[in-house]
Amino acid sequence: MIKNMDELSEGTGREALLDTIEKTLQSVNPDRLVNDSVSISGDRLTIKTEKNSKSFQLGEFKNICVIGWGKASGFMAESIEKIVPLTDGIVNILKGTHFEVKKMKLQEAEHPIPKEGSIESTRKILEFAEKVKKDDLVICLISGGGSALLSQPIDGLRLEEKQSIIDRLMKAGADINELNSVRKHLSKVKGGRLAKRLYPATIINLIISDVVGDPLDVISSGPTVPDSTTFFDAKRVLMKYHLWDGSNACRIIENGVNGKLEETPKPGDSVFKKVRSFIIGSNELALLAASRHLSSLGIKPKVIRNVNGDARETGARFAGLLKKGISFVAGGETTVKVAGRGMGGRNQEVALSCALGIDGLKDMLFASFGTDGIDGSSTADGAVVDGSTIKRGKQAGMNALEFQKNNDSYSFFSRIHSSIMTGPTGTNVNDVMMGIADIRKLKSR
Repeated sequence: MIKNMDELSEGTGREALLDTIEKTLQSVNPDRLVNDSVSISGDRLTIKTEKNSKSFQLGEFKNICVIGWGKASGFMAESIEKIVPLTDGIVNILKGTHFEVKKMKLQEAEHPIPKEGSIESTRKILEFAEKVKKDDLVICLISGGGSALLSQPIDGLRLEEKQSIIDRLMKAGADINELNSVRKHLSKVKGGRLAKRLYPATIINLIISDVVGDPLDVISSGPTVPDSTTFFDAKRVLMKYHLWDGSNACRIIENGVNGKLEETPKPGDSVFKKVRSFIIGSNELALLAASRHLSSLGIKPKVIRNVNGDARETGARFAGLLKKGISFVAGGETTVKVAGRGMGGRNQEVALSCALGIDGLKDMLFASFGTDGIDGSSTADGAVVDGSTIKRGKQAGMNALEFQKNNDSYSFFSRIHSSIMTGPTGTNVNDVMMGIADIRKLKSR
């Protein structure tokens, strides 16, 4: 899956680290996740995960249809069609990708910024949802990136206005929970509102989680699950980042706070009575795969979960662990405060910060990458660094601190051939970071 494997493999221990990245990505392949979780025996459909399982009698339903959205939805659609006897379906897939299905309509939508493709395809999903009946079964294929691929602004709000407020929040460093509390209250489909449209049909949510801790109402902004946030929460987020102004988005949220707009459906609402949710893929699965593979190579890594916070600070902490002789695999999602005009993403920001922290030190390796294959505004997935990374940058005429200041980590890493290039992987379960404190402990291969 790493397209520039040969380029990145130069140097002791790098092949082992890159092989671990490959194994990690393979462990959360959507086709594998669906086939491991969904099965049919006779007339019985069973969904089984590590945390829960449930069976459904297919004879109880008149129609079995699929609705899907997210970066992994195309692969999930191909897989589910091979297992379940579907009637029809409609799925929003990442623009520029192609999949082979017979019973479903696939619609291209944009990411990370929703555009007219996302709006039009979501409108058709809402029309589809209106036709679903009480005795129908709806299988929802949900994965990261769905907030953009399933997008329909609330009445009275233009797409450009919604884009602007979300973009400003992202650049201010808002985390995914904060972003989605605002998204949900500026949407006609998020925050449980799609479930309301589908009611009273039975809904099975098959979810590949891209959110730390796997909160159902945050993944893809929770269109088919209860919303735990309110209009007031959305207002509080905007006030926190000094974005509470006279914009139309703020006016709409204020109307919601004052009870002039209907809240998103909450836990206990009857629309969720026949909704069942299953996490079939997560960052935890990726971390376990990475840990197992490194262990097989002689490295016993510490597993660090739920990584969040500022990317630069996170990279510095990881450098500190390596200097203490601690190898690790870590997962989560950091944030970047954009102050410069460069190109990069949170994984490359983490990697550059770590490289600065271990500058000049031997026998250490570190990598940070997104499981979706795309890091921020760049075409890279992340970066691999060691104690010589900053020196190689200097030899190429670059001052790493200046590139860090300008949020230009991609330009730095691409010039010294340290960028991880995968392209879209078709999945999305957050980011993975891994460090080897002493490559001399690696078993010979």
